[in-house]
Amino acid sequence: MPSSERANLPRWKGQQGFFEIWFLCVLDPGGERAWWFRYTIFTPAPGAPGEPRALLWAAAFDCAAATPALGLKAIHPLSHFSTEAPGRFGIRIGDAELAPGRCHGRVASGGHSIEWDLRYSPETAEAVRRAPRGADLLPLTTHVAHAHDDIAFTGAVTVDGHRYVVQGAPGLQKHLWGHRRLEELTWLYVPRFQEDPEARLEVLSVRSRQHSLSPRLSPLYLRTARREHRFHEAPDMLFTRLQSPRPGELCFQARSATMAVKGRAWCDPKTLVGYVYRDPTGWDVHVAQSDVATCALERFTRPHPFAAWRPDGRLTSTVGALEFHAPEPLEGVRYIGWDETSVSDAPGEAPPAVAEGT
Repeated sequence: MPSSERANLPRWKGQQGFFEIWFLCVLDPGGERAWWFRYTIFTPAPGAPGEPRALLWAAAFDCAAATPALGLKAIHPLSHFSTEAPGRFGIRIGDAELAPGRCHGRVASGGHSIEWDLRYSPETAEAVRRAPRGADLLPLTTHVAHAHDDIAFTGAVTVDGHRYVVQGAPGLQKHLWGHRRLEELTWLYVPRFQEDPEARLEVLSVRSRQHSLSPRLSPLYLRTARREHRFHEAPDMLFTRLQSPRPGELCFQARSATMAVKGRAWCDPKTLVGYVYRDPTGWDVHVAQSDVATCALERFTRPHPFAAWRPDGRLTSTVGALEFHAPEPLEGVRYIGWDETSVSDAPGEAPPAVAEGT
């Protein structure tokens, strides 16, 4: 696996029709709060409306607050984006920075503000793989590098003037880039479980609707104190199943010859933050996320493929992130439009079309 720093190196070389994303997910150990930060650059495809831009996104989740989910965004000209020397990772958008082991920034809009100054220490200096082996060699429209897993964050986050001390908060950091967005994506990340402090879960389901017959891929990774379960590898990935029966809920199952998992994750719909992401060619994807999700799963085992399944324990957690990407908005979710910096549209409605994407 590449080093975390190498996995984070920018892929944009000045080309049109390209997007690149670095994001961090910071989850309070108690499960009551969480924060999410995203550093992005975007260039429209040739002939598509709009101008290149750099964007800084932030979201704060607090189950006990009057506003349980707050999302904000800052739009900068692309000239405000800068990088470190070749071969060294470090990016800046205006005054905000993301570098090995640290990040800071501030976003303010609509009378609200989110500011962060964090340090993080990963368990290893290597990126991890949560996709099928060899997937990074394919000519995919979107690529992802799982640069940092099992991060422990320390520092402070300030939301509307209230300062929260962050100490040992679990989370991760990823790097994405490509020339076309995935129209449908569901993601679940759970870094802690009550019954097993060593357990980790990540579930992903993606499908590109560019071709109507494109398959849905659903890799699932589960680690416990006893072993790793790599349902993100073939052939086990062929037997994973995910569905979202209602907004803010995800049901999943996976199995190998001798191990099976069945679970559910959910959040209060009031804790969903909505964003509109723009594809370089001009169409939009609606993203709803909550980083204060709850998860419960059951495990089953059998000694050989012809034996009956037997229960093998249950895992529960109130520390998790849940995300839904779709062409249409989820009912009841308020979205920040592509050219907006805070929520301004009615719940469940897509933002109006714009003539230019600046």
